[in-house]
Amino acid sequence: MLPDEEPPEPMDEPLPLLSADDPPVPMEEPEPLPDPAEEPPVPTVEELVPPPAEEPPVPSVEDEPEPPPEPAEEPPVPTVEELVPPPAEEPPVPVVEDD
Repeated sequence: MLPDEEPPEPMDEPLPLLSADDPPVPMEEPEPLPDPAEEPPVPTVEELVPPPAEEPPVPSVEDEPEPPPEPAEEPPVPTVEELVPPPAEEPPVPVVEDD
């Protein structure tokens, strides 16, 4: 500054330093956020527990459990004679074919 010049008048707000690479910033105020949704009401114990039955079932002596059915009889065990086939009347004779 030269001694003959008067100092510049002070400004109310200082200007921010902007570079050419910065995009322009809108000066609008942001919109207020919407109110959060209301939380659902907390269920009460009466709403969570099912109502009792009109008449609770009462076991009676007459309702005795049925006895389990008897197991089925096991098939008879086969004997050796039943398992081994009887011998052939004539033993098979090998056949040799002539070429």
